[in-house]
Parts: sequence; structure tokens; C-alpha cells
Amino acid sequence: MKSHHKLQTEQIAAGYENKKILHGIDVEIPNNQINVIIGPNACGKSTLLKTMARLIKPIAGEVILDGKSIHKIPPKKLAKVLGVLPQSPIAPEGISVADLVGRGRFPHQSLLSGWSEKDYQAVEEAMDMDMMGITELANRHIDELSGGQRQRVWIAMALAQQTDILFLDEPTTFLDITYQVEILDLLTDLNRRFGTTIVMVLHDINLAARYADYIFALRKGELIAEGRPSDIITDELIKEIFELDCTVIEDPVSKSPMIVPRGRYHVFS
Repeated sequence: MKSHHKLQTEQIAAGYENKKILHGIDVEIPNNQINVIIGPNACGKSTLLKTMARLIKPIAGEVILDGKSIHKIPPKKLAKVLGVLPQSPIAPEGISVADLVGRGRFPHQSLLSGWSEKDYQAVEEAMDMDMMGITELANRHIDELSGGQRQRVWIAMALAQQTDILFLDEPTTFLDITYQVEILDLLTDLNRRFGTTIVMVLHDINLAARYADYIFALRKGELIAEGRPSDIITDELIKEIFELDCTVIEDPVSKSPMIVPRGRYHVFS
């Protein structure tokens, strides 16, 4: 199912309290693609994602969804289009996997209607998909699971919400490399199967280059470059954004750009 929503920002400035972090950002999110925001710490990656997801109100400028400011769209209506998985989601103590996934159906329910057959079906499908593999965990408490299992449950909750656009703030943080690859493979499956537009923040440049269809590169609250990984990931860009001397080679597995840092001790006698 292809998404036809148009999400863009127009000169947004955003920050926290009296500190401005983003300075006049213009982006348009490519539909049905995996979009990754990269950049050094404190450059505004998460701030941009949160602003686009309406978790932060911009100081100036607008986030536009289908020609309308997202701040003028009723929250429940917006939640049928945009799903958000924050960096460190917190589950209520003792909640089961099935109950947590079921919370993804909230935007589709009214106070009077309660659960419908469609709600039960959406939750069952979200948990039962071969790419999720969490049906057998339905009655387990979320706090009993491994990091990778918990992240799959959170993604299943977002999947049960059945949105066309999914935001994820550093979905691989605190996971070991096995789980990082598993989660990114899962998100790729989700994108390829349903055409879900994915927007996520990643710290690892090589994973970003491997999994992204499109990259937005930030530095000090400004958009420095955007485009397909093979078009924009260069020695020069990495030096400009991260102040890192490196060599960009071809990833032998994915054929995407791969960053090899030089470091101070790259020459051995």
C-alpha cells in the first residue's frame, strides 16, 4: 500500500526553553522511502524528528502535512497518519506484550465504541507477522524481554496503529550489533511490504548508508546535505559534518558507501 501523503517543513526553527537548536530547516520527506537523519551529537537530529512528529512546537516556520499545518490537525486524526517511536519509550509497569501492542489502536477508537473486530485483527496481524515473531510473547510482561524483543514489541504497537508514516528516534540505541541489524532489517521489511514512509535518526553512519534510501545530514542545526547515500556520502561531507578524516569505500555486502576512519594511528610500522 503506497502512501500519498506529503510531509514537509518550511523554515522551521526549534529548540528547548531559550536555546534554539534548528535554524530555518526546509525538508520534504520522500514518500514510501526509508529516510535517515544523521549528524554529530547535539546537531538537532532528534529535535528535527520530534518537530516533524508534533512532539515539539517550532519557534518559527511550519510543519506541513498534505498542505495543512500539523498543529491545525486534530491529534487523533494526525495519529492515524503519523506514528512515533521515541528514543526510550516507557511502558507501564507489569503491562503485557499484547496489551502494549493494543495501545496502538487508540487513534481508531471512540469513547463509546470500544474494541472492534478490526482492532483485534490489526493487533493480531501486527504480532503475527513473520517479520515480528512476537505472537508467542503475547502474555509475557514487557520488562521480562530482551532489548531486541522489546524494540520489536514497540514497533508492533506502531504497526497496529496502521499509519502511513513512522518516526523512530534512534531505534537501535543500546542494542548490540546483532539486534541493530535485526531491527533495521525488520523496518526494511515493513517499508518494502507496506510502503510505509520511515523517518529515523541513526548514529551509525555505515548502518545509515546501508539501510537508507535517502539521507538528511545536519550540523549545528542546519541542513548540510541531502540525497541518496551513494550521491552524498563522501570523504569531504564526513569531514565537514563530523570533523572526521576518513576514506569512503564500497561496502562489500550492500555496495553502499562505507566510512573507514583514519584515526591518529592508522599507519603501523
